[in-house]
Formats: sequence, structure tokens, C-alpha cells
Amino acid sequence: MSEVESRGLIALDRETSRRNFLKTAAWAGAALSAAGIGGFGVAVRQAQATHEGYVPLGDAGILQFAYQLELLEGNFYAIGADSGLFVDTFLDQIAVIRDHEFAHAEAIAATLGDLGAEVPAEPAFTFPEDATADAATFLGYAATLEPVGIGAYQSAAVALESKDILAAAISIHNAECQHRCAINIMNLVVPPNDVAFEEALPLAAVQDAVAPFGI
Repeated sequence: MSEVESRGLIALDRETSRRNFLKTAAWAGAALSAAGIGGFGVAVRQAQATHEGYVPLGDAGILQFAYQLELLEGNFYAIGADSGLFVDTFLDQIAVIRDHEFAHAEAIAATLGDLGAEVPAEPAFTFPEDATADAATFLGYAATLEPVGIGAYQSAAVALESKDILAAAISIHNAECQHRCAINIMNLVVPPNDVAFEEALPLAAVQDAVAPFGI
């Protein structure tokens, strides 16, 4: 058993459904509000400083962009799971993250339907030719991709008007942070949770990061 495998598989919840997603997330958001946890200086100021680009999109536009980001990540991990590069707990972890990304996309699509907004067509994604050259290269791309989604949610959250959608976005953001830690474990990053505050990313930075993939 390798050093990474001996650390075991990170257990991430796979039971969230489209029907209970917003309900559960809204409960979590209300609990945080009741506890008086309204923000923590540095992180809040950073998100507020980078959210302006998301404001004109409105809640539906933000969700439409998030939907495409989740499909991008889901498809990326799908090619990793199908590549033959990973076995045992490594393969299990890649597959779990893949399933989470698609579950996020389904939940967002359902919410867009509830809002009467259009669900975007799936882009024709393109991935680097060497993405599945070997396990280390794939995990390197994964380690680059995860912070983009995290940063997008962190900035966009400040621009959301609906508290229910905000709570759902926070729920997804938290799952994405777990994904980053899982990838760090597979990349032998010590400690795997190596940041105190996640970085909020402006919309333009996120768009630049994902444009080569077809969004």
C-alpha cells in the first residue's frame, strides 16, 4: 500500500439529491445566521472586492455560469476515471468527485428550472492533450482547476440576492474545498488543507482560466 493509499479515502457525502439540495443548504445558511456568523474580516473583504463582475449577471446568470463550471469539472474527472491511470482508493476518489460535480450541475439545473431560467447547453469541452498522459499530470491539472471553482463561488456568493441560492452556493463551495483537499492528498501535499482562507476570484479571472476548456 502506498503512502497516499494508507491515508484512506476522504468520505464525501453522495446522498444529496436535487429535491433536498436547496432545503438542506437553506437550513445550513439559517443556522449560520442564527449563530451570528456573518463573515470573517479578511475573507469577506476579499470576496466583496472581487464580486462586481458577477452582479450584472443576476442570480440566474450566476447559476448558468456555475452550471457550466460544474459540467467542466464533472467531465474532467470522468476522463480521469475512465483513463485507466487510477486504481483502488485513487479511482474511488476520482469517481466520487466526478459524481459530486455532476450532482452539483443537476441541482443547479433544477434550480434554474424553478426560476424559469434557461439551462445552458453543455459546451463542447476541450482538455489538454496530455491531461491523461500519466496520473501526476492529471492530478496537476486537477490541483489547478479546483481553486478556480472555489474562487468563483466565493466571489459570486456576495453578488447573489436570494438567500436560499446563497446557502446552496455555500454548500457547493464547501464540497469543492473538500475536493481540493482530496486532490492535495493524492498529490502528497502536507498538510492537505494548506490555506487559511480560500482566494476569491473576479469573474474575468475565472473566465480566462476556463476559456481554454471551451466555456
